Amino acid sequence: MAKVELSKTRQAKKEAILRTATQVFSEEGFLNVNMQAIINACGISRGGIYLYFQSVDELFVEVVRSRSVRQFDLIRQELKDKPDFDKVLTDYLADHKKRLLGLSEGKPSLLRAMYEYSFTHNTEADRRLKQKQVNATRATVQAVLNLGAEQKKIESDQVRLLAEELMLLIEGMNVLALTGELQELQIDRQFQQFERQFTLSD
Repeated sequence: MAKVELSKTRQAKKEAILRTATQVFSEEGFLNVNMQAIINACGISRGGIYLYFQSVDELFVEVVRSRSVRQFDLIRQELKDKPDFDKVLTDYLADHKKRLLGLSEGKPSLLRAMYEYSFTHNTEADRRLKQKQVNATRATVQAVLNLGAEQKKIESDQVRLLAEELMLLIEGMNVLALTGELQELQIDRQFQQFERQFTLSD
């Protein structure tokens, strides 16, 4: 019983470190962060954090992995009861719009840190991590679009192609948003054009 409680305590501390680290990376990027910055933000000892993570790289990778799992779980839970596809898609694109506008305004975001990590890390393990992130994003988008196919709102044989197109569209706007040049009207036009091309005729 004591071991179980200790395990729960350690897990809770690890999750607290990950939450704080996510905020630090979102505010400072990846390249500007060292372990001391994380330690200061967490309010723990150097020895305390090294019980869980040995480096900034290891900590950042875990932050990214946890974020991906959490995002996919949220979408999967939302789709579990087969809600109306039009509302799901509208909400999904609205969430991206809000995030993109925040990026363009310079609000804290993990995305800049993810790009910085990607550009400076190219080992086999790093490439696998990047591919897992792409796969997780693809799975999320396809899950949303599969709901549309099930409800006869889009053609089922177009789901995979449309998922790839939406991923590329959002990725392009991510880059533009990081430069501060993306405008709300541009986002609206791109998403409207995407929706128009696959909506079936009534």
